[in-house]
Amino acid sequence: MKTVIFVIGTLLFSITAIPNTFAHEPNFGIEVETSKDILQVCQFFYDEYQLTGSENFKDHHKLFVHAKICPILYDSIAWESNHPQKDIVLIFMIEKKLDENSNYLKNKHLNEKSIPKWFEKKVKLWIGYEIKNEEFLNAVEELSNSNFGKQEEIPRWFKQTAKWYLDETVSEKEFIASIKHLIKSHQT
Repeated sequence: MKTVIFVIGTLLFSITAIPNTFAHEPNFGIEVETSKDILQVCQFFYDEYQLTGSENFKDHHKLFVHAKICPILYDSIAWESNHPQKDIVLIFMIEKKLDENSNYLKNKHLNEKSIPKWFEKKVKLWIGYEIKNEEFLNAVEELSNSNFGKQEEIPRWFKQTAKWYLDETVSEKEFIASIKHLIKSHQT
């Protein structure tokens, strides 16, 4: 009799308590609007992911769009890293993944502009001489799905236009037009 009561009690406890253990949503006092916010969401859910596993985690959070990116981060080398730039790498991964997804996801959940954040970061690095022309052109190729061949020369006018874009002297529309012109003049 005691065994039956113990089994029934255990079943009732597991039916009511265990699902509620992970029935939570992050509440940071703000809406999830940026890639940094998504990283905070992933940090919030990491313990749950470790306990439940990838498939259960994905199944449990089907409707929570931002959590779908988390397993990609958890499986990366950067997630376990202690490097001081770890968050920057993870945010870059989030932005790259969002750019791979449909415009619907970007527009609905992050209010992204036409120029992806990851490309803006590349522009800033290039303007600041932190990356070479070749790496910047690789980013332009990736953005536009075009091929520049082996050309590494970028006209001065484009660098000036990029600076003006970052300073908000020219509009995004004008900067996009200059990117299109650069692509057209560099295509092989």
